[in-house]
Amino acid sequence: MNLDRYTESARQHLRQVTEPLPSKLQLGLSKLWRYLNQGVAKLSFAQKLYLIALILAFSSNGMGLVASVAVIAMAIEFWPVFERVWHSLAGKAVLLLFYAIIANFALGWSGAIVNEVVGVSASHLDYTHNLAILLYMPAWFLMVSAILLLALQLIIPIYLVLIFLLKPLGVKSLRLTSHTSFRKTTFLVRIVLASVVLYHLSLLIDLEGSIETSYADLITASQQTPEQRAIEPVLGLTPDTTGETKAPALDLVLIKPTLENDQGANAREPSTEEREEEERKQTYASVRAQYQHLVRQLLASFAFTFEANGRSRCEKPAESNVIELNDYEMLQITPDKKAHYGYRFEVKKCISAAFPLVVKSS
Repeated sequence: MNLDRYTESARQHLRQVTEPLPSKLQLGLSKLWRYLNQGVAKLSFAQKLYLIALILAFSSNGMGLVASVAVIAMAIEFWPVFERVWHSLAGKAVLLLFYAIIANFALGWSGAIVNEVVGVSASHLDYTHNLAILLYMPAWFLMVSAILLLALQLIIPIYLVLIFLLKPLGVKSLRLTSHTSFRKTTFLVRIVLASVVLYHLSLLIDLEGSIETSYADLITASQQTPEQRAIEPVLGLTPDTTGETKAPALDLVLIKPTLENDQGANAREPSTEEREEEERKQTYASVRAQYQHLVRQLLASFAFTFEANGRSRCEKPAESNVIELNDYEMLQITPDKKAHYGYRFEVKKCISAAFPLVVKSS
């Protein structure tokens, strides 16, 4: 009897302990859900986008999507800062200087691209030059933005150390954003996502290749003798082994040549991360090459369709359009599927009533 009474008592005690567990678990989950809802409700729209980007970073989605969401969040977050800066005199001067730098680089580079496509100076094709500026302005904006992000990544640690050292003196950090909650957490998340954005921007514009090429050019120039430097033209043209002068390749972003891997016995099998990194670089290099080729195709088509004239005082084939360079020369543009950009550009003599073709008698 005592054993039965003890067993029944143990069962009742076990039932009292185990029965509240589902209700306690449900109560804990409901409290956690309510806490998360309250936390998300306190977030601004930019902070919610940061949260989405952070969740995507831990999922199987590509980091390119994370970088895109982070860029949108940063643009929304710092747009009020841009407006405050724009409404001040010093801020307008800085922003206008920033835009002037981008516009100047885009202006010069687009002129070189037009010259590469058509074979004559871009001053003869004003509308095509303007189109090239519009097409290359976003690319230069991306490049300058990447350089600024890189500079910020270097400045922020120094800024934090200075604020920590000056805090006993009553110096407070600048408050650029209007977040009311989770300011420090948002700051840390922004630094991480800015690093992701910088990484993808550097791959897109090949910032590493540009820096390596500039460094190599600097080292080469420092190792040259004064006599070698004296024969190089001012515009960066370098003589080849045949004595002819060649211009450097005109690309906004340099595509590094593929180097042959070491096939010796000591060659190491690349890891999964290295293979993924190489595939990512090749993908961005393909995007750059396609963009550059598409821009040149658009410029060639625009020059033929809109810039050149179908009728001219100079004699020309019926299928060609021409641009009169001066009284004696013309640029003849002829559609040609075998040409690199779909059109053939030729500088020819203008044969007209004023300048007839003179046939020498034998």
